[in-house]
Amino acid sequence: MTITIIGLGLIGGSLALSLRQHGLASRLIGVEANLAYARRALELGLVDEVGPDLAAAVAPANLIIVAVPMDAMLTVLPQVLDLVTDQQLVIDVGSTKGNLLAAVAGHPRRRRFVAVHPMAGTEYSGPDAAVRGLFEGKTLVVCDAEASDTDAVRAVEGLFRALPMRVLHLGAADHDLHTAYVSHISHLTSFALALTVLEKEQRVGDFLHRKRVAGGARAHP
Repeated sequence: MTITIIGLGLIGGSLALSLRQHGLASRLIGVEANLAYARRALELGLVDEVGPDLAAAVAPANLIIVAVPMDAMLTVLPQVLDLVTDQQLVIDVGSTKGNLLAAVAGHPRRRRFVAVHPMAGTEYSGPDAAVRGLFEGKTLVVCDAEASDTDAVRAVEGLFRALPMRVLHLGAADHDLHTAYVSHISHLTSFALALTVLEKEQRVGDFLHRKRVAGGARAHP
């Protein structure tokens, strides 16, 4: 199978490693606008070839994986759907789905697109952040599967189960809500911890200040 990956950062690069490791791709083509990232992806062996030409990379692919940042996804995904045929499959791996699915809802190739979110990642980015085995034992969320062709959904599920991943189906709205909870909990926890530390530091500071004042008062009756 020839697979094109658009965006060779943490998720795109890690997918490339996993697909190669499990023998799921005979040819891996990369598309990367960042020239330094493109060179590094080749050096690391993430893909067999890489370039900036979207049309040239999409044409020979059986599967196209869109792994660009979310702010670029709304532009790139419709461009990819404009290029594919009824024999090709497209997936995105973005972390939110509502706006993206609304943007391509009326596209004539919409049913060849399967919206998925592999629930895995780290805090790092770029090709050097790619991790072998990142997706093993993790969950793949498939969103609004009923809007995609049945054969497309089955093919995508089979691919990710081979990584191996668990597969869960959710509506886009439910997915975005749950993802927001998971994402924000860590931030809220960190914020609460920071407030607790600041409060304790303030109490210690007040205590030391009172102690110094009391000591000064005893020294000068």
